[in-house]
Amino acid sequence: MGERMDITGAARLLGSPESTVVRWARQGLLPCRGSYPELRFERSALERWARVTGMRGRAGQAARVDYQDDLLAAGILRGAVGSAQPTDAAKAIGFAVNQLSDLPEEARQEITDAVMERERMASTGLGRGVALPHPRRPVERWIKEPRLSVLFLEESLDWAAIDGQPVSTVLLLLSPSVPMHLELLARVSMALHDSTLVELLRSAPDAVALLERVRVIHRED
Repeated sequence: MGERMDITGAARLLGSPESTVVRWARQGLLPCRGSYPELRFERSALERWARVTGMRGRAGQAARVDYQDDLLAAGILRGAVGSAQPTDAAKAIGFAVNQLSDLPEEARQEITDAVMERERMASTGLGRGVALPHPRRPVERWIKEPRLSVLFLEESLDWAAIDGQPVSTVLLLLSPSVPMHLELLARVSMALHDSTLVELLRSAPDAVALLERVRVIHRED
């Protein structure tokens, strides 16, 4: 068994504030065991995560996400990765929004309402088991940078997708502006042409495996 670390040790290794490490852990982005405040991390897993994401900061300097480098990976790192067993698309959207636990309840309710308003206009089921719910207009009050909440469904759901197939992966897309939304949407659509990524999504990977594949796609672009 590798070296175990507490929150303070993990924050020091990653060059990030303890509050950021806790948020990443709570939102399924950082490999860990236990629950707050008794979170435990393995050094080898953290080092792999840091290599994949490029998120290891220098001593005394917080790590940061540079969305100009890889907008899709940055969106995931600002978002969440998790799983749930909702009974319909509306509940799945609620789960995906509520994974963003750093947002206040008022923000999550407003975002959920905006996403559902868009979903009632037309299904966001893209096909190949993926849905991409998003608001019709940016929720600028709450979203300052692009975010992507990834939710794997334990049981596939009918989403009126264009290919008629049920959805097993929900990618909730949130952006602060229309241009950023269009850019992120284009990046997601391009990534979903990668058959390896589509197969990976069906296996409900952890955040490290997902980010690893996203980074490969970005480098190959």
